[in-house]
Amino acid sequence: MSLFTSNSFYELCMKPESREDLHQMAGVARRYRYAGVAVPIDMGVGDLDDLPTGFSIIQSVELVVKNASRVSGTVKQWWEKSDCLILRGGSESLNRVGVESQLVDVLSSPGRINHVLAKLASENGVAIEFNLGAIIHTRGQKRSETLALYRNNLKLLRKYRAPFILTTTPRTSYDLRAPREMAALSMLFGMTREETVHGLSTVPSQILEKHDPNFIADGVRLV
Repeated sequence: MSLFTSNSFYELCMKPESREDLHQMAGVARRYRYAGVAVPIDMGVGDLDDLPTGFSIIQSVELVVKNASRVSGTVKQWWEKSDCLILRGGSESLNRVGVESQLVDVLSSPGRINHVLAKLASENGVAIEFNLGAIIHTRGQKRSETLALYRNNLKLLRKYRAPFILTTTPRTSYDLRAPREMAALSMLFGMTREETVHGLSTVPSQILEKHDPNFIADGVRLV
């Protein structure tokens, strides 16, 4: 059985600009064999009708914080209200505080990571984002720089067995890519098909499980 037909895939960083876009994107994602997508909690998905059957709409929160000292309190405030908590990194201080927190599910836009960040991400279960949209929408020198950065990050995440996710941060249905296409894009910076499945299926499933009220520890649930 193919890797791409036997797993449940998730796009955790979808950013539709309207509820109409959400309906359209959910339909396209379902056709692409995704099991679910995460959208910002302020989309108000609870009262949406006519969504694809057998398909999950997950509520995410992406924290955009300028001062790293405010991250801890903000994370605690939002973690239980979301199904996936994302912290946008980029600076050394934000990246560091993000991977030090077990309540951060995903560190997005981290830029170039180092050994310390990769090790902490592994220890605390913080997934590092690979935004393949940065490959899709760039050309020439900019794309080459992105691929080099991703090769560096992947090498360190492999060394420390740190989690990661794959996304295109889609805003419209045209930004979505099927899992096989995601694998083809990921191969450009050295990722294997198995690693692509890990980043699109295994890690997202683990994140959603952590937010399950019956979750106790990895592999342990209250029944």
